Amino acid sequence: MSLHLKSFFAAVLLAAVSVVGFAQTKLTVRGKVTDPTGAPVAGASVIVVGTVNGTSADGDGNFTLTQVAPDAVLSASFIGYTSVEEAVSGRSVVNIILSEDSEILEEIVVVGYGQMKKSDLTGSVASVKTEGITNVPANSIESLMQGRIAGVQITNNSQEPGASSVVRVRGNSSVNGSNAPLLVVDGFPFGDAGNLSQINPQDIVSMEVLKDASASAIYGSRGANGVILITTNKAAAGKTTISVRQQTTLSQMTSELDLWRDPVLMAITQNEAKVNAGLTPQYVGAVNANGVYYPSIQELQTTWTTNTRWEDLVLRKLPVSNNTTVQVRSSNEKTSFLASANYYHNNGVYVNDWYRKFGGKFNIDHKLFKNFILKAGANITYSKRNYNPGRSYSRNPIFPVYDEEGNYWLYSASDYYHPIALKELSKNTTEGTSVVANAGIDWKIFDGFTLTSQFNLKHGESIQDIYNPNKYSETGAFNNGYGQISNGKDDNIVVDVYGTYDKTFAKKHHVTAMVGYSYEHYRARSSSMTGVDFVNETLGNENLQAGNPERYRISNGLSESQLVSGLMRLNYGYDNRYLATFTFRADGSSKFGAGNKWAYFPSGAVSWNAHNESFLKDVEWLDVLKLRASYGISGNQGINPYQTLSRFGQHKYYYNGAWQMAIGPGYQSGYTGEGGIYAVWSGIANTNLKWETTSQVDVGLDVSLFGNRLNMTLDWYNKVTNDLLRERNIAPSSGYDRMWVNDGTIRNTGIELTLDGIVYSDRDWKVGATLMFTRNRNSVTSLGNAVEAGLMTDPNTGMQYEYYGNSLGQFRGYTNILAIGQPMNVFYGYKVDGIVQSLEDGLTAGLTGNDAEPGEFRYVDLDGSGTVDEKDRTIIGDPNPNFLASLNLEVKWKNLDASIFFNGVFGNDVINTQAFGQPSNIPMRWTTDNPSNRYPKLRDDRQTKFSDWWVEDGTFVRVQTIAVGYTFPLRKATKFLESIRLYMNVDNAFTFTKFKGYDPEVGANGIYSGGYPRLRRWTFGIDFNF
Repeated sequence: MSLHLKSFFAAVLLAAVSVVGFAQTKLTVRGKVTDPTGAPVAGASVIVVGTVNGTSADGDGNFTLTQVAPDAVLSASFIGYTSVEEAVSGRSVVNIILSEDSEILEEIVVVGYGQMKKSDLTGSVASVKTEGITNVPANSIESLMQGRIAGVQITNNSQEPGASSVVRVRGNSSVNGSNAPLLVVDGFPFGDAGNLSQINPQDIVSMEVLKDASASAIYGSRGANGVILITTNKAAAGKTTISVRQQTTLSQMTSELDLWRDPVLMAITQNEAKVNAGLTPQYVGAVNANGVYYPSIQELQTTWTTNTRWEDLVLRKLPVSNNTTVQVRSSNEKTSFLASANYYHNNGVYVNDWYRKFGGKFNIDHKLFKNFILKAGANITYSKRNYNPGRSYSRNPIFPVYDEEGNYWLYSASDYYHPIALKELSKNTTEGTSVVANAGIDWKIFDGFTLTSQFNLKHGESIQDIYNPNKYSETGAFNNGYGQISNGKDDNIVVDVYGTYDKTFAKKHHVTAMVGYSYEHYRARSSSMTGVDFVNETLGNENLQAGNPERYRISNGLSESQLVSGLMRLNYGYDNRYLATFTFRADGSSKFGAGNKWAYFPSGAVSWNAHNESFLKDVEWLDVLKLRASYGISGNQGINPYQTLSRFGQHKYYYNGAWQMAIGPGYQSGYTGEGGIYAVWSGIANTNLKWETTSQVDVGLDVSLFGNRLNMTLDWYNKVTNDLLRERNIAPSSGYDRMWVNDGTIRNTGIELTLDGIVYSDRDWKVGATLMFTRNRNSVTSLGNAVEAGLMTDPNTGMQYEYYGNSLGQFRGYTNILAIGQPMNVFYGYKVDGIVQSLEDGLTAGLTGNDAEPGEFRYVDLDGSGTVDEKDRTIIGDPNPNFLASLNLEVKWKNLDASIFFNGVFGNDVINTQAFGQPSNIPMRWTTDNPSNRYPKLRDDRQTKFSDWWVEDGTFVRVQTIAVGYTFPLRKATKFLESIRLYMNVDNAFTFTKFKGYDPEVGANGIYSGGYPRLRRWTFGIDFNF
């Protein structure tokens, strides 16, 4: 081989080695991601193109990547910014600048069966991000939404562990049907909103509320009350993250309990109440008819030593609750995966009253082909509720817990309210398991057209165990022990298939069309076994065969329904200025008869992006000026199946020395009258039963100013619901009491305003505020034919009405009515003009008998007849608020953040059933020495009429949440731990109100029944992000 040839091969070999050596050299690349002003873009994703090697920028925008090839390309991205690719070119320091993208910056909003840019919306849709909200632990997300969305009223009037919330969107629209909005989770219609306990709030990333018919009509017969769309977490692109959240909550009462702390004063006033009623006083140092010795007043003042503090035995002083969540997320170019686990334990204020829940969730998206994505997910939850609420903590303090023989001390053989006996001997638990699963595909068949199919399954099982002992409980005593085991199982299957075509023509014409099909099948089964008259109570309901075999009670039930739907939506936009939407849905429901199974729900909307007009484009301070208008029809099928069919039932009765069973037409659907002494019989068929329909007009305005620093959304709506699904009283000669019919109309009209702004911001500081205002006016405009419906007529005004809700035993009658021309649930009763001061005063006022005596309520003779009777009743209050308002203030300085959230309800009336008869107000009673014109005298036999004396202003402003937190960015200090966040928040911090009870937040009927004070909850949390 020649020398030249050898030299050539040597050179080639050297070059090859050099190339290989260069290719194998890996770099550690550091850099910073900033915006054009130099401010860091914290959390920006930086990934090596073509690999899974990626990271996120820390709080200062800094990032570090190892094992980077010198010729690699970095891709940086963040929500609201244009993605940027930057070649490494052998550098060890690569700084990247991200610029805001007006297209990406636009919020993407989830709508029914799809999503779109917020600027393309023509309907009324409100969006809420859950970041920050879920710092307050909760069993379900609905309770945390209170005051966060204009037009949505959420009432959390129960503080029991695992309690649900009442959710209303733009008022109540149904009398006996459902008023709750539809809840949709990741495309799966869950059912009525109020208690989404199956989904951990920490797994929820955003919520959209479809409020007008244009937005909600795509859900047809289930959209009349609005729709809440919930989107759960997905894995972020190009990285793996692990997060751990630990929250501990301490609860305390916001005010003192209203209890007797002076036994002497208690005894004096109780004796006085009996004497005024012509009865023998109790505290006289004698044994009563039940064999109980009641000391005299003098004994209580001198020698009596028992003073049992029942509240210390019945209630927890400082309930402690726990919430722990772990999430793992990972994603690459083809597969996205998320798994999470949660443990939630909520201790109630009553001892041995608690709720706990274990949950796990996963979802996975895999790009099988470039145009074909497979999706699957599942959520499994196990929960257990141990009930021990409502035990009497106001029991007479002069008596002990146990008698001298160690048995529970009782007032009499019929004392069924001993709180310790019931806690230790009774049983009431419910266990439940829920499985929510889905599988689906996204198939981009050709450019612009995507086929989406999703199969959803929700499976639930529950078992309830009850045992009431034969001595200390009323049910147990009447049955010589009462045990029950109840089982429930339900399955809901929903299959959705729809195709979406999205295309822009000639750069100005944007068309999106969606056509789909939906099928839903719901099936529920239940069974119950009851044993009574137990020979031995040792095992309670775990040994039902120890009961009397002749008195076993076995029942079971089956309910099934189907819903078949066709749906379509067409969106058209011209030059991003003029937008139009048309939706249509046809629903066929098995709940209705042959002639009424199908209903059709169209809607249309238009909007004008005025800011994109040439004459406004140069207005620098104007970012968005958008006008919207819509009209649509949606429906409500929120009744149980089989209402169109004749139903049979069975009833046990005692005759001729034995229990008999009757089976025949009709069934006992409930009870009515004082104390529920009358049975209500239903079951008559109505083959003409059909859907409720709600038509709605909405006009809206969206404005953004000064670089989106100030944003406003304003809506006016008019919503009318016709063909109300309700139970109407029918003639007794029919053999039935009530029948489901379609009649009546309800109207809701209102205004919603949201103002959101950034007050100040720079590199270190950000100060923001959000103000919301909601005003809804509700009116019953028709209740059908007055004669057929059995409507009553007010003799003074001619107003037609019917009683609504349940009878209140305290007043021996109803407090709420449905009245034509009035809001739902208004109060109907007497007016009171002070307290009678003399017999002559009472007789002059038209009162008779004991009601005319000094110290009684001076009821007003409205009709001037000279006698106070039922004809003198009138509307005396309205539980519907005049308006709702909330204000959220947020401040952030570097890594420190703080917020305070105010929520208020204004102008609603509340029936305070505890306005008299409590330790705090009894001493202020009328006496001859204290002729009060506010409080009546004490009298045990008084038959109190419902009047405006019991009605109070329920207005309140609550400092709902105060929160402060600090985030420690640790990427520089440790390789694996990205950040730690410490935070503390106070929920229900303070309430400002004139209401005299514990808490003015009550249900839709406006009735306050006492309970215990609102709990102030202190939560201490720590988040680890790996």
